[in-house]
Amino acid sequence: MKQTLTFNPSTISSTESRINVDAWDVSTEAFDNKEYLKSLYALLDYLNPEFRTKYGNVQGNEFCIPHGSIVVNLKLDNDRLYINAPFLLLPEKNRIPLLRQVAGLNMNNMDIAQIALKDNQLYFEYDCPIALVNPWKIYYILEEICRTGDKYDDEFATKFGAERIYEPKITPYDAQTVEAVYGVIQLSCEEALEAVKYFESGREYGFAWNIIATTLRKILYYAHPQGQLLNDLNKAVWEHDREDIPLPEVVVQGKSVLEKLQKMTKEQAAEDLYFVETFVPSKRRSILKNIQENFENIFDRATSALEQEDYMACCMMIVYNFYNMYFYNNVQDDINNLVVTAMIQASAKPWEEAAPILHGAMENIMEGNLTPVNNPFANMDMTAYMQAMRQGMQGNMAEIAKNIQNMMASMLGGNNTNNSN
Repeated sequence: MKQTLTFNPSTISSTESRINVDAWDVSTEAFDNKEYLKSLYALLDYLNPEFRTKYGNVQGNEFCIPHGSIVVNLKLDNDRLYINAPFLLLPEKNRIPLLRQVAGLNMNNMDIAQIALKDNQLYFEYDCPIALVNPWKIYYILEEICRTGDKYDDEFATKFGAERIYEPKITPYDAQTVEAVYGVIQLSCEEALEAVKYFESGREYGFAWNIIATTLRKILYYAHPQGQLLNDLNKAVWEHDREDIPLPEVVVQGKSVLEKLQKMTKEQAAEDLYFVETFVPSKRRSILKNIQENFENIFDRATSALEQEDYMACCMMIVYNFYNMYFYNNVQDDINNLVVTAMIQASAKPWEEAAPILHGAMENIMEGNLTPVNNPFANMDMTAYMQAMRQGMQGNMAEIAKNIQNMMASMLGGNNTNNSN
């Protein structure tokens, strides 16, 4: 393997969080002053300033806010707050194993809210006096309902044939976007499997692990899948991070995940490629200081590798950690623009060319130098981008990578060279 993996800018133009930080201070201060209604309103504003007007009633005492494939209902009545979220209809078959799984969720996944059964329907439920709407507690309750409901409705529908009570309002990716996303997934898997084969031949399982881990995170960053595909990819990431089994076995399991993704049809992928409203974010809001702390050790190691002219190690460490940043965070636009521009410039480049570009981007983050850079994809017409991607998805892997690099080069206004593996 002689070059970096191909980079594809995300299908969404901004990865920044919609959290309104100032509203959190208003919420906590109002609760301390026993202004409980104001505290609850500010908590909703913290999550998204549009929620109260978009999903609330005129009286301001009921809110029906969608999150992925569930909807969370909040109701103020007689000085109490009631929270419930329709979950699933019990299927005719497989009821007992499904109810066992739900009981397990109540015992192991749910700390405050619970899943209740009423007339063959499962609901998340919680209520408390208005005087106990501590914003920390209510946020945690909403987060566990959203996280558990949006994950397990897809899983239980797949495993047990359960049906959702609420049908999510989704916006499917258009046909061109699906075509491009499917092509990138295929390219990414083939590219990764070839690289893993190369490293396995030399028993370099650490590098093979890195390639798989990077590719899984790349697909999540690029495609933003939903539904069962999102669940499967997240599970694959966690399984690939296991340290209780030998590394060669972890690599074998990771390869099987990529091979399974390769066998997925375009129609199967399209089922989980859509935009959907979310209530509580599934990722943290990025904070420069936290990112710097997370990068500190890696930056030192990457700097040492660069100085020792170990360009491959330098590139692989940095690229993995950039994707890992996106896996855990909703990344602010200034950092996102800096990273995307560097990743475009380093995409499918020889190690010695890519290493200083990637290292320079991480160095800027470590120094807090987030001066806006010219990211050609920041304000780009995504339809035009996807059309160009679709046109580039022709030929074998090397030809596809070269087509994509030429497309990026033209958008950057310069020339770009590409050497195949």
